[in-house]
Amino acid sequence: MMENAPDSRALLNRYFSSSVSLPIFMKLSAYFLFATIASLPLFLRAQSGPEQDKNFSHSIKTAQKPWSKRAFRNDPNDFQFAIVTDRTGGMRPGVFSKAVAKVNELQPEFVITVGDLIPGGGRLRDVKEIRRQWEEFNGFVEGFEMPFFYLPGNHDVSNGVMDRIWDEMFGVRYYTFVYKDVLFLCLNTQDGEGSSPFLGKQQIDWAKQELAKHTEVRWTMVFIHQPLWVMEEGIQRGKGGPKTKTGWPEVEKALAGRKHTVYAGHVHRYVKYERNEANYYTLGTTGGGSALRGTAFGEFDHATWITMTDNGPRMMNLTLDGMLAEDVNTEAKQNFWRGLKFTENFRETFPFQDKVVTLKLENPLKNPLSGRFSWILPLTDNWTVTPRRVSVDLAPGETKELKFNVSHQGDVSSYFPLPRMESHFHGEEDQFHLERAINLPLDLTDHVKKYPEQTRMLKTSQAPVIDGHLDEPLWKKEPTVSRLIPRKADGYAPVDTKAWISYDETHLYVGVRCHEGMLRDIVSDASKRDDDLRDDDWIEVVFDTNRDKKSFFHFVVNPDGILYDAVQSDSKWNSSAEVATSKEDGAWVVEMKIPLKEIKADLEAHRTWGLQMGRQRPRLGERNSYQWSPTFWYGNTLPSFFGTLNLN
Repeated sequence: MMENAPDSRALLNRYFSSSVSLPIFMKLSAYFLFATIASLPLFLRAQSGPEQDKNFSHSIKTAQKPWSKRAFRNDPNDFQFAIVTDRTGGMRPGVFSKAVAKVNELQPEFVITVGDLIPGGGRLRDVKEIRRQWEEFNGFVEGFEMPFFYLPGNHDVSNGVMDRIWDEMFGVRYYTFVYKDVLFLCLNTQDGEGSSPFLGKQQIDWAKQELAKHTEVRWTMVFIHQPLWVMEEGIQRGKGGPKTKTGWPEVEKALAGRKHTVYAGHVHRYVKYERNEANYYTLGTTGGGSALRGTAFGEFDHATWITMTDNGPRMMNLTLDGMLAEDVNTEAKQNFWRGLKFTENFRETFPFQDKVVTLKLENPLKNPLSGRFSWILPLTDNWTVTPRRVSVDLAPGETKELKFNVSHQGDVSSYFPLPRMESHFHGEEDQFHLERAINLPLDLTDHVKKYPEQTRMLKTSQAPVIDGHLDEPLWKKEPTVSRLIPRKADGYAPVDTKAWISYDETHLYVGVRCHEGMLRDIVSDASKRDDDLRDDDWIEVVFDTNRDKKSFFHFVVNPDGILYDAVQSDSKWNSSAEVATSKEDGAWVVEMKIPLKEIKADLEAHRTWGLQMGRQRPRLGERNSYQWSPTFWYGNTLPSFFGTLNLN
């Protein structure tokens, strides 16, 4: 067998492009001769079978052999490598280390990343903490049995301090390397302080020069953290948004006409795109924040396995529990589930009676789809929908319309939670499965301002002892808040939360009982005042004491009694609030005592406050946060969405 086919191909290219003065027909004849010679090894391997391989021996004497005629897949120019993707941005501990162990079992020639390796973030400037995070991550890298190639993400280089530490450890933030005639172009999409996606002129010019220097490579692999083509097109995370100028089109123009593939991370969602006559991919997660809703949403933990061949990269996604094809999620599938929404948009929401909502369906896939829809109604009888259940079949390219009549009866206090429609689709031939909730087309931003949630708090003559036990008479009365709902008001929280708020002449008192069926599941990792509680269980109360719908005081407590308090977003402000927590049978409990003067509460001037209350339960496979007054796409601390707390 001839093992130097690539050398023959290189010789052919040099000969044909040389300045030797020969008639063109002689050059063409030489070209076809060399091409035939170069292709002989591939032809022989395809036709002659395993017995022609010098590394293979056998005991068979007969002319017929008990194996097929295919050659062993041992082309020395083919190679395998793995890509790991976002570890941070809502990091789930233990996932990345699991991936390291599984990738080692596959033995790729090297591993490369698309960035977001440490929690980091733009606000982190503590050198000691940044170095600690890198020490932790580099400990994982030491576990790889093969080379690991770094790439910066917005969590890794988001300010001058982090940039400097990256440069000390890794030297550069963008670079190229060539392996077996394949160019790897590794770019830094955080070209400048901050997390905005951007390629600076210097980096773009450098990238163009590197591409110009390597015109003869058989393939170009581009690695970036933020999917810049998505930002340029304004389709971030599947939503319409502003189109961002990133500098990417200049690099894309330089890539045009050459065989290339682009890999990115950042959005924590796997999607295959086709751009610039090439495949572009956003990858899922390797431990980063994800709802893990499955392949239909592109939300899964994985490593990507690439086998590089002369015909381009062959690709599979290896979940930590299995293997997924490289087209497990395509732009067509994304467009299908994004389109599952009602065509109407109602702004005047109350009263809401005999409204018709329309769902347009179109099958963009090459195979038939079957679907079913079922309405989930609140426990009360205030909402009705007809029909309640519908099934539908869609041929490839077929469109259909479904119509539903929706009505609410009762006063505005019974408006929440709203009904929602659950959908399930499957297509047997391409293993497409999709489950998704579809919300009523109600723009409720005006509704909650016009009809805010209402409750009252009572004055007490006996201050409670702040010991984390709700055993005083004050806590036996009717709760101030008796239910929390998801942010979009489309269901119930899976567990009850009861809260009591009371006051006297000098203090505000808050007691909360957070029911929990499995107390061992609660998360309480924060350990000191004003720690980051985003990954913990917590209860929060937010007060707008002068009802100006601008200023507010924010209190968050985890099950261990760690307090975060702030004026607006300023956590440097600390109150003298007393906090105590405890665990009882089937619940954890919070008790608080807050000085009225510290939250600027004037009991004579303002008898109506703004109030928001929320609870977080970081449970895998569940919605994590619930609140008293729904905020829809907004956070819990927007005062215009607060409910009303009346002082008695």
